[in-house]
Amino acid sequence: MNRAIRRHKLVADDVIEIYRYLHARNPGAADKVLDAIEQSIKSLLDMPGTGNYWNSPDPRLDGMRVTPVRPYRNYLIFFRSVDDDTVVFRVLHGARDLPSLIDEIDPDDLE
Repeated sequence: MNRAIRRHKLVADDVIEIYRYLHARNPGAADKVLDAIEQSIKSLLDMPGTGNYWNSPDPRLDGMRVTPVRPYRNYLIFFRSVDDDTVVFRVLHGARDLPSLIDEIDPDDLE
């Protein structure tokens, strides 16, 4: 069976926001970070147990993990394995208010 990456609806907005922020300051860096985000997401298929567990008070988010984008460790990918797939829920900068941004996820709101 082929494993797949599925993305929460918020992921596209997260990546666009990161790209726009960086592009306004350094277009070349924006492209590099965007490529690194996509590579890091793809690598989750081979390493679904990577990262650390994210403790959320919402039981619907049980099993959520967080791992950094390589080599841009300030950006974090929030994901979990569901059946044979890996579901990516958010991609965020670590300086943001992570608990509130993660706890607002509706885990059923996938693309």
